[in-house]
Amino acid sequence: MDTFDATAVGQLAVKLGLVTPSRMEEVRQEVNGLGTDAGPLLRQLERKGYLTPWQSNKLLKGEQDGYFLGGYRVLYKIASGSFGRVFRAEDPHTGEIVAIKVLRQRWSEDPHTIELFEREGKLGKSLRHPNIVTILDVNKDPATKQYYIAMEFVEGGNLRDFLAIRKKLEPAEALRLLEDAAAGLTYAYSKGLSHRDVKLTNILISTQQTAKLVDFGLADMFTYGPKDVDSKMDRTVDYAGLEKATNVKSGDVRSDIFFLGCVLFEMLTGRPPLHLTRDRRARMNRERFDNIVPMDAEEVHAPPIVFRLVETMMAFHPQDRYQTPAQLLEAVRAARRQVADPARGEAPPAPTEPTIFVIERNQRLRDLLRENLRELGFRVFLAGDPTTALQRFRQQPCDALIMDAGSLEDDQDILDFDRILTAADRKKHPSVGILILSEKQAGWKDRIPAHPKTNILVRPVTLRQLAKKLKELLPDKDEKKE
Repeated sequence: MDTFDATAVGQLAVKLGLVTPSRMEEVRQEVNGLGTDAGPLLRQLERKGYLTPWQSNKLLKGEQDGYFLGGYRVLYKIASGSFGRVFRAEDPHTGEIVAIKVLRQRWSEDPHTIELFEREGKLGKSLRHPNIVTILDVNKDPATKQYYIAMEFVEGGNLRDFLAIRKKLEPAEALRLLEDAAAGLTYAYSKGLSHRDVKLTNILISTQQTAKLVDFGLADMFTYGPKDVDSKMDRTVDYAGLEKATNVKSGDVRSDIFFLGCVLFEMLTGRPPLHLTRDRRARMNRERFDNIVPMDAEEVHAPPIVFRLVETMMAFHPQDRYQTPAQLLEAVRAARRQVADPARGEAPPAPTEPTIFVIERNQRLRDLLRENLRELGFRVFLAGDPTTALQRFRQQPCDALIMDAGSLEDDQDILDFDRILTAADRKKHPSVGILILSEKQAGWKDRIPAHPKTNILVRPVTLRQLAKKLKELLPDKDEKKE
């Protein structure tokens, strides 16, 4: 298309409502008439803030569409993706700056894509949190027939661009940004949402250095129940690879925690933990997630609590990660306190009495064990399943563990006995363990991994026997102090 001359460009700008007639006349006087070259006119309009270079370029080509969407005045393009483009725009009545995501024209005829696009906007509108980009509107523009989402504009950039300049961050700054992201995930999870696409480009950093999660476009309402794994599912390849390798359903929030761990890893080291490739098969390979080269103390100068935070977030087995964003958020805040004040230590002072965790499904037996163990001088914690115990041990290991396998519904839970004691070892607080088997389970002794300072008892077991074994396994309190 031939470029327009100054008169045609000026008339088109006024006709489209981009510039008022009075402002156009004002600028025309300043450039001493329009002439034939539109360049001086457009540059002056840009200087005064009446037009943007993006608008000027479209006007020069005589284009008449795409300047307004949903009543917002489009200023310029920010980014492009496979499904849409993102523009900076403003409300002409209030001057409020917004970001507008527009579905690409070639997808506008696909009902499935339109459904996903609209779902992204509607889900996002339900989220109101300082660490989540606010969705303002989702609609179809009546004039252009384009589908769009209007959202809060974050002045700044995404975390990938931020790291391209900074290379890597000090632990204190990385943990501060991580806490923002974890707070956003925690809020979304409380509303029944997982993110489904946590990565550097979906974490925006404002000029106030606040991290905000954006693009819940792949979010799954996991409260709707499991989906058929063979059905058409719109999720990233990386998420699909991890979830296939670990045998969890789509929408498991622990996948978000894993990939947020990848973000923390890259903030601290300046390198991605996962091998980068465009090969879909390679990205789905289990080894890519199971054999990650860990952070090295030479490249990250941080206390052990930071290394354990990354290790737990990025644990291959989902049950070894933090189980909820709230649990993660608590761990991040503990790490921030430790980094800010190393003298604080990683854990509160140990209680004077030894601590013991009892896993017993039967409520009557739980109460009985609690009272009797308290009388023996123990501080007692109780749970009805191994998963809860594992979560508790990650936060603060106890001195001893008693697990009544005979009361559990799944013999697979017995393997968690070793997992819990291993978690305590990682915390540098080795615990002793007593595993109680039912008479039917007596033959399982050889199947249970050997662990130092453990004992296996077969029912019937008396409280006296338990007390005796605990005394044998636990060192005297005075010896522990030495």
